[in-house]
Amino acid sequence: MLLLCNLDTFACDLCGCANGGSFFGILPQSHRGFMGIRYRYSSFDSHLNSQLLQTREVFQSTELWGRFYPFKKTQVLAFLPYNFNAQTLVKANQTTKIQGLGDASLIMHYNVFNTFWDSTAHKIDQNLLIGGGIKLPTGRYLYDPASTAEVDNPNFQLGTGSTDFILNAIYTIRYRNWGLNTDLTYKINTENSNNYRFGNRVTTSASAFYTYKTGGITLMPNSGMYFEHSDSDQSAGVVNNRTGGYVGMATLGMESFFDKFSIGINHQQPVFQELSKGELQANARTTIHLTYLF
Repeated sequence: MLLLCNLDTFACDLCGCANGGSFFGILPQSHRGFMGIRYRYSSFDSHLNSQLLQTREVFQSTELWGRFYPFKKTQVLAFLPYNFNAQTLVKANQTTKIQGLGDASLIMHYNVFNTFWDSTAHKIDQNLLIGGGIKLPTGRYLYDPASTAEVDNPNFQLGTGSTDFILNAIYTIRYRNWGLNTDLTYKINTENSNNYRFGNRVTTSASAFYTYKTGGITLMPNSGMYFEHSDSDQSAGVVNNRTGGYVGMATLGMESFFDKFSIGINHQQPVFQELSKGELQANARTTIHLTYLF
């Protein structure tokens, strides 16, 4: 998740990760297609033990996302982000900013079973989705360790510069108004044109939710845990031992449904972590979406 860089340009050799895989969260009603927009915010503090090199990275993304059903039991999820990244050297109060299109993702799931679709009432409803997809290098990647004219960190880029592959499973179970949503994703990264390969990443989450109606609005408060682990990166086949690690976060969110629209917010607060041998700290993350259902 973290990379070495050229100290001549920005004096920072650690950086948080913003160009990883897509975050799903609790998806709106499983039987319907949707199109919408999401806003995501995350930040990292690096070089925690150095007053000279301590750095704050802020990653913001405005993302178009959608779900479509080309076949009855097959859904396709699409993500297209536009990123705003800012990296600040705390002591010098020097900030570098970049913005632009990020890496697009396309994921296809097959409904192994989905009782939410049945016309017959069930005491317990369940849905299992299994599938995979691809992340395309649509985001700009300009890192060159020998250059002083570009952003000097492979991870502080709008994209990874590589075509990557995603395996994913989503399981949801509901009894009356109570339910549980779980997600498991494994992202397989390939080497980009700079001979850099970001470490493979596994993420998993579990969120309990409760649904109730008030007026013409259905509300769904939810809470749970999120965990991610990243392997070390490699440059020309050489492992960078200062990269990779894990983080676990407590999550709290609210989804609301009315007419053909859905609005939701999800907040993730770190509970435990070990990133870059303790030199990197992941801070809280927040995701907000507005979605049209059809």
